[in-house]
Amino acid sequence: MRWLAVCGVVAGLACVAPAYAQTAIANPLAGPGCLGAPAESCVRWLQATMRLDEGLIAAALARRHRVDVNGRRLGPGLVSLSGRLPDRTETLVLLVRLNPDDTVAGVESSLMRDLIPSTAEAAYDQSGVYEIVARILGHRCPSLTRLDLYRFIENSVKPRIRIERRDLSAGLLGRHRQTARAADLPYCGARFTYTTYVEWTGANNMEAGRNVSGYWSIEVKQ
Repeated sequence: MRWLAVCGVVAGLACVAPAYAQTAIANPLAGPGCLGAPAESCVRWLQATMRLDEGLIAAALARRHRVDVNGRRLGPGLVSLSGRLPDRTETLVLLVRLNPDDTVAGVESSLMRDLIPSTAEAAYDQSGVYEIVARILGHRCPSLTRLDLYRFIENSVKPRIRIERRDLSAGLLGRHRQTARAADLPYCGARFTYTTYVEWTGANNMEAGRNVSGYWSIEVKQ
């Protein structure tokens, strides 16, 4: 889970994006969103409302359906993108998961901070979670506010988080892994999954360990 048609697609993205740009960035909930939309329409919508890394889009769309030597698909389709929200410098990774008919089943995005210790509105704002969710949902949930979403996460998601820890090796160079996850919680006509994944070495206690790395993500799906 760490964080992909031809020239015609690129040209289409370039010409469609400005049609959304005037109003959608100010209010992403007024736009089409991604859930249930064709893969290319979802990518155009994200491209219009945030700064995607343009050089990756065409290849990501072209490789969204892997096949074996007999032409059979290998698992569900996936489009991997990266980009930045308006007025933010942090790069986000987005995984667009597809149904067999090439429509969007769900979108998972990295966040800019862990939501588990966040309780104040300002801390939630820093994570970018509202801006991401609003772009995924679009007009599926037109009345969603920041506080609505934050209260759902605080009061419905966090109490259902389950923590799983694995000690992969012991000693001074021991490796440890911890996943905190709450999955498939219904809200606003969709299902939400929150994940925190952390790895570190050394001490059993993460706070005293070394080489701490990981990510935080929110997934919204049908």
